Amino acid sequence: MNVDSKVKKKKNPSNRKAYLLPLAIVLLLVGLVVWNNIRQETKLPNKDWSRSVSISAESISSEPIALKENNQYHIYTHVKNGIKATILDEKLNVVSEKTEKLPIDERGNFWTNGKQIAFVSQGDLIISEGGKQSVLDQGVEFLADTNDRFAYTKGNEVYAYEPESGKSKLIFAAKEKVAELTASPESSSFIAVVGEKVEMEAFYLTEKSGQYEPNSILKYSKTPTDKIYNFKFAEAGDDVHILYTFYSSKQGTKSFKTFYSSAPRNQLKDLSFASVNFKNVSEGYEIENPTYLNLNIEDNSPTILFSARGAISTKKDAGNIYRASLKNDTWEATRISTTNDFSIYPVKADDQTVFWLKAESVQDYQVHAASQDPAIIKSSQSISKQDVYNATFDAFAASIVSFIAMTNAFIWIVPTILFLGILYAVRIDVIEEEKPWVKWVSIALFVLTQLYVIQSLFNNRFYTLAPEYLTFDGSSLVVPIIVSIVALYVMQAVKNKDWGLFAQVSYFIGITVLFQLFIVGTYVY
Repeated sequence: MNVDSKVKKKKNPSNRKAYLLPLAIVLLLVGLVVWNNIRQETKLPNKDWSRSVSISAESISSEPIALKENNQYHIYTHVKNGIKATILDEKLNVVSEKTEKLPIDERGNFWTNGKQIAFVSQGDLIISEGGKQSVLDQGVEFLADTNDRFAYTKGNEVYAYEPESGKSKLIFAAKEKVAELTASPESSSFIAVVGEKVEMEAFYLTEKSGQYEPNSILKYSKTPTDKIYNFKFAEAGDDVHILYTFYSSKQGTKSFKTFYSSAPRNQLKDLSFASVNFKNVSEGYEIENPTYLNLNIEDNSPTILFSARGAISTKKDAGNIYRASLKNDTWEATRISTTNDFSIYPVKADDQTVFWLKAESVQDYQVHAASQDPAIIKSSQSISKQDVYNATFDAFAASIVSFIAMTNAFIWIVPTILFLGILYAVRIDVIEEEKPWVKWVSIALFVLTQLYVIQSLFNNRFYTLAPEYLTFDGSSLVVPIIVSIVALYVMQAVKNKDWGLFAQVSYFIGITVLFQLFIVGTYVY
């Protein structure tokens, strides 16, 4: 009878604790980072607007049409093979979706009243109704839409189409080719910009007794590096508010500036335009290079929707949608979007709801919305799977990048290494005998050096990104001391009699750096 004489090696439970206890603390710290990121993800753009609501309506890069009828929102978007109509209820839930296949030009505008759709296809102006298409005119270039009619251009001529009569009529003939045509949803007027080469002139075409009268509102001499374009207007009673964008490109740098003017309808000739500076009221800085502007009237005063680059959280920038109102000669802007990447073409459906397109790729866009409805604001703050994914991904990315921030940890250990090195050379006996004071002096040197060097990590960015419990007065001293005490407690709790002097000091240093990496490092970059 053979007896297995091999003695099974007994596992040392303290070895497992040496890994498991720091791991548990690291998981807790990672959880705190993720939770802080979730709080950032679910934060409102400002107290009056909801987070961005994704709408199941796609589009190419073309301005959508948003209308509100019978307590429902009707969203029309230009898709690759036609026009998609999406109907939403008051809570922005989809009621119905329908795509009508139409041969619309890729960059062409369109008009619809819900029954008819007008669009341009290779120069043909086509009206679609009930599945039937008919060519209204040929040689058409631009189309500008209002709620109840649209206008279009043919060379130097502008025509207006009235759905009730089913006919179009000439409303303006210029000396040169029309370079831009603009409409306003609530108006029957139009702006035509004439001239493509050097001299440009903008005309306001206003209707009186069924006839249109042109008023020259601006003349401009362009250069090869600049131009004016993207005219927008809105009417409030007898007053007309007008915007345009000035674009310039110098030495490879592009800039966009906005100009604004207003005047009574009967005093529109040769207006004086003033530069518009949008001030971010929450951050206190001027917003640069606004694009995709849209002008509206709310409470008889002008408001501007536009897109511009800016922060959406303490860690992220994006192309945001802003809403600006004129107060005491200052355009005060607030961010109303929380979408990532780049957002364009903001349009107002009513006074409390704005829709826009968010870039999903170079060619594909998704409709998003923001609302001032209290119920929508509340529901938009619920935590979604995407919020958790984004927060976790950001925490992981921050943890990786934090290794860069913690490179100064190599400096923390220099005094301790020098101290032990000198002792090893001149008093090796105290090391071999593992005198307690050697351990405590080594640890003290590390902690003091850490306290001094780590101050550079508690910079403005840290105090911007980190949660409140890490950004109180004196946190740059208190936090490292608390981390050192916790690391010391862990070291004392998991060590056993086999641990020598170097093992204890090295373990303490290692877990201290590890804890600081997740407490401080994740908020530095």
